[in-house]
Amino acid sequence: MRVLICILFAIVFGNAEIIERFTKPENCKSCHNEQFSVWKTSLHSLSHEKNNELYEKSVKFVSLETSKGHAEVLVSCSNCHNPRLEIKEIDDVYTIAKTFDLKTQKTEKIDEALGVEHIQNGISCYICHNVDNIKIKNSENQVGYKNFEWTKDETIVGPYEDPDNRAGFHKSSQREYFVNGNDLCLSCHQGTALNNPLAIYNTGDEHLQSGDAQRCVDCHMKPTTKGVISPHSKPETAKVRNLRAHLFAGVRNSSELLNDSLKIDLKKIAQNKVNLNVTNLTSHNLPSGFSGRNITIKITFFDKSAKEIKSQNINFEKIYHNKLGVITLSYNADKLISDTTLKAYEDRNIEIDAPLHVSSAKVEVLYYVLSPKLQERIIVNDEKYTKPYQIYKATFSLK
Repeated sequence: MRVLICILFAIVFGNAEIIERFTKPENCKSCHNEQFSVWKTSLHSLSHEKNNELYEKSVKFVSLETSKGHAEVLVSCSNCHNPRLEIKEIDDVYTIAKTFDLKTQKTEKIDEALGVEHIQNGISCYICHNVDNIKIKNSENQVGYKNFEWTKDETIVGPYEDPDNRAGFHKSSQREYFVNGNDLCLSCHQGTALNNPLAIYNTGDEHLQSGDAQRCVDCHMKPTTKGVISPHSKPETAKVRNLRAHLFAGVRNSSELLNDSLKIDLKKIAQNKVNLNVTNLTSHNLPSGFSGRNITIKITFFDKSAKEIKSQNINFEKIYHNKLGVITLSYNADKLISDTTLKAYEDRNIEIDAPLHVSSAKVEVLYYVLSPKLQERIIVNDEKYTKPYQIYKATFSLK
């Protein structure tokens, strides 16, 4: 019986060797304060449900719609959201025990692992910088931790070697995926989040099909700057290197990212017609990734006295329906109803009816982390996930 229990725990729990002092980002802050400070603004730092209301509510929403246990969905999502989570799967025995509020050795062990402090830090320093090797990807279901082999000692990996062990706090070693390619990013940002094939994060394939050679970090970690990675550590042996901001830029913490991603033009082509030209300047779809995102272009028409005549919204998003025909997230969807996202480098013309006596039009581009339609189904109170982010605004003459 004891052997059976050991085998069971070996299946349910991962055996990743975690060095405790690496699990606290504050420990890294001592030497790498600049990187720590900007990382704190990123969604990587908010990838745990306790720190991210949208993620928390989405897990509960998917759990209800799929009739799966909350912990089962949470652990599946944690493949990427918390790849160092000790639990790797939830079985029916645990789900039934929790349903009837039964406490067993197994439920207590799993509950303890789900609440462990270090995973609440999200995708922190010791996630990416502890990846010793990235496996060859054999399927779209191989996401997150399934792609990683972790370092087994006190080595922190990154884009540079440190043969003199200047860091002191840890050994340093270079890995190719910090220097070239997108394998590290796409270990989580490409693949199916759940078994549902509609739950695919396709950013990697979108980028590949664009033919663009730039890396994810070229936009999302900004251009490199010259500096010292740990300016207060052994300054006499400091080395100036090319550094990247650990911003992992998105609309929430870097409006400039999307300001530079779209080109907009509006022209009158007939007495009562205008043409909206929208060009995606990025190497992946807009929006991409999480299926709840939406970009709305709001056009407001004015007469010659600047009085508003009419307004109209144009949406760029993916619409999914569940088996009941109700809008939902991709994770529990039955069908993809429509896809109006802008493809990589797409130049799209949209003909719009214009009111009579129009003189000008204001064009606003609004980005929603969670679309207004889905906000009616997933009630999120934190406005950083619900408010529209204005990423473009201009007025065009239509005389």
